[in-house]
Amino acid sequence: MNKIIVSLSVLFTLVIGYFLGFYVRAGVPWSENASIFLIILSSGAFGGLLYTARDSGLELLHRDPDNQYQIKLGWVADCAFGIAGALVVFLVVPTELNNAENGSSILSTGSVMDIIRLMALALVGGYGGRSLVDKALSNIAKRADEAMQNAQEAKEKVNKMQEVDTKALELVNLHLDENEEVGNEQEMKDAIIKASKTARFEIFKEARSTRKEKAENPEVLKRLVPIFEALIENEAGEEYHRNHAQLAYCLKDKKDKEWKRAYEELKEAIKIRDKNNRKGFYMYEFNKAICGTNLEDVDNQEMINDLKTAAKSEIILEKIINEPKLIKWAEKNKFDLKGLKVI
Repeated sequence: MNKIIVSLSVLFTLVIGYFLGFYVRAGVPWSENASIFLIILSSGAFGGLLYTARDSGLELLHRDPDNQYQIKLGWVADCAFGIAGALVVFLVVPTELNNAENGSSILSTGSVMDIIRLMALALVGGYGGRSLVDKALSNIAKRADEAMQNAQEAKEKVNKMQEVDTKALELVNLHLDENEEVGNEQEMKDAIIKASKTARFEIFKEARSTRKEKAENPEVLKRLVPIFEALIENEAGEEYHRNHAQLAYCLKDKKDKEWKRAYEELKEAIKIRDKNNRKGFYMYEFNKAICGTNLEDVDNQEMINDLKTAAKSEIILEKIINEPKLIKWAEKNKFDLKGLKVI
């Protein structure tokens, strides 16, 4: 045998001997898991040898006659493939190496059949080592491709959503500009409906701020109506009580007031608020009661209940007592507004 091959064989033996000697010298206790690992490795290596013995017989280490710088590993490579296959097979075929009931190793249970099953599975893995390794590599490559494709799709989705959000914000800003004529409201509403949650929240803050700043400007309030309508009709189907309340305020304060619709929107805002167990926001009941004074079919008891709820806030109670519409309603229905107290 060539001197280089002999030298490699000796080096290989020395390396194995060194690690075994280091293990023993270090005084590391031999565990049952180490025994299982050794069984898997040895069974896999034997399976690799069986495969090559069936296929072409055992091949010793030798130099490639066509390329003197290349060495054929022969049976060493067969053992390596067998070991790799034995390890991979436990990923392909899940196996319980521990007793499910008490967590003990299969070696400590004393079950010969469990040990035979372990050796047989490792042997089969070693015998089909080459194909199992190829399959594992193929699966890894496939998963990597899928991950890259998913990442690309996610990136494209984010970019597309950013375009939708940008369009929605631009149309809203243009729509709220008093120096510009009202454009295509439906186009703006469609953009808001499709926008992301983050963009819709920014639009809500801008619209709410504009409503408070321009509360005395009926034209601006009218322009705000389709914005809050679109926020309510969002594509994600999310419910947010403040969207309904802000829409109601615009409907009741704009020039051509819509008392009935404002009343219903506030009713919906209260319903969503209570369903989500949100505290406060008693201005909903206060404004709902004001809307009720302009409607003929509102039950007086419902009005009283709204006023009692709104009066939980001392600040709102003061507003109730001094609100002309509520004073007129109270006189008509012989109700003492000053009798409301902060609960």
